[in-house]
Amino acid sequence: MELGIRGRWAIVCASSMGLGRGCADHLARAGVNLVMNGRRV
Repeated sequence: MELGIRGRWAIVCASSMGLGRGCADHLARAGVNLVMNGRRV
């Protein structure tokens, strides 16, 4: 599904596991540029 967010930027905190990691994975697949923060990335 095209969300219209390709090429945009997102900051995902707590992205080393769990819900934060899942969000980061899906945003990356949608073509979003990511800045990730976590203890174990």
